[in-house]
Amino acid sequence: MIEKPAEASRIRPPGWRDPRLIVGVILVVLSVAGVVALIQAADSRQGYWAASVDVVPGAQANAEDFHIVQASMSESSDQYWLADEELPPQFLVSSTIRQGELLPKFDVAESDPDGRQQVGVRVSQDMPASVDVGSRADVWVALASTDGRGFEEPTKMINNAEVVGMDDNTSAFAAADTTTVHLMLSDEALPSVLDAQANGAQISLVPTTVEN
Repeated sequence: MIEKPAEASRIRPPGWRDPRLIVGVILVVLSVAGVVALIQAADSRQGYWAASVDVVPGAQANAEDFHIVQASMSESSDQYWLADEELPPQFLVSSTIRQGELLPKFDVAESDPDGRQQVGVRVSQDMPASVDVGSRADVWVALASTDGRGFEEPTKMINNAEVVGMDDNTSAFAAADTTTVHLMLSDEALPSVLDAQANGAQISLVPTTVEN
């Protein structure tokens, strides 16, 4: 008698109680959780105050001049003003902070730490393009000659003055071909510069070099 071959058992898809399916789901969940944890650990960014506009010495600043950005500063994080630290109602900065730059803690003060004052000086319009807001420049002065014919040889009067503002002199009452440059000057330097300007001296700005 010939026996009939046994019918092949049908292959059924695994049910939700299948151990292999459960283990697979657990592995996927653990993998996703691990990736998320790794990304969070790698993202060490913090909130910092950054300038919304150019902020210059001598001008009163407040929280409205700044906004919060996320940044990773690693070892230098303690040098900048954190977003969770409230800014003073009114304050000055000791150096120019460009729009988008972070606010250094040591730049915030109630008054200029070097005792400088802001003064407008009329200078020649043909000064170097590198002399701009936030830059440093040496002040050269050529006094008017005693006979009224031209100027004497220029001499350096001020080293490393900070430029905090510039205005084109378009008024009819302003000297022709000049630009008013606002500088931060010490009390000692202020009288000589103002005296030279009052007496018609020719004032020029030269970018400060490293050697200065």
